[in-house]
Amino acid sequence: MRAVLVIGIHREELAFGEAVAAGLDLSHLTLLRIPAGVSGARPSPDQAFYYRTNHQELYLQVLAQVRGHYDLLLDLHAGVNEPGRCADLISADRHLLACLLDHSGPAQPPPSGELVRGVLLAAPDDPPRVSDSLLSAHTVIPRSVWENEAFRYLGIEVFLPTAGAGQPADWTFARRLIEQSLACAALQCARAG
Repeated sequence: MRAVLVIGIHREELAFGEAVAAGLDLSHLTLLRIPAGVSGARPSPDQAFYYRTNHQELYLQVLAQVRGHYDLLLDLHAGVNEPGRCADLISADRHLLACLLDHSGPAQPPPSGELVRGVLLAAPDDPPRVSDSLLSAHTVIPRSVWENEAFRYLGIEVFLPTAGAGQPADWTFARRLIEQSLACAALQCARAG
């Protein structure tokens, strides 16, 4: 199974992505750095069109580099949750999310009981995708990226107590999620093949 980790889609998150990647075994994972990503700050209403367009164009450039070369696209992001570290795992692939949230499988519970939620993607014009164990969300990421027959997409949004590059425990937490994602994807590839 071939996997790529994308960091820096949002330029404010590149330092976090660099710190996480520095501790990963990159012999089983390709790192794709976006050195000059788009801003992750929410736009004013009059800038929403440009915000959405810039995001979509950047993801379409990533798509051109990923399609045909990788089986799994891991898209690392960082947000802020002042009460404590947690993460959202975001995908249109219910089976991948189920594996990641199944603590008896290759994915183990995060250390210190940190919350990890599964989020099932849907396009803005799609009906809600209801699930007992998963949240549902819309995204500005083009559907051709997050729902692609050639590879699976998994967004990993790690929420840190404060904005910035994070701390060693934050990087370890993100690395563990990445490693679990690789284990689940490899397990699914083995079952399918």
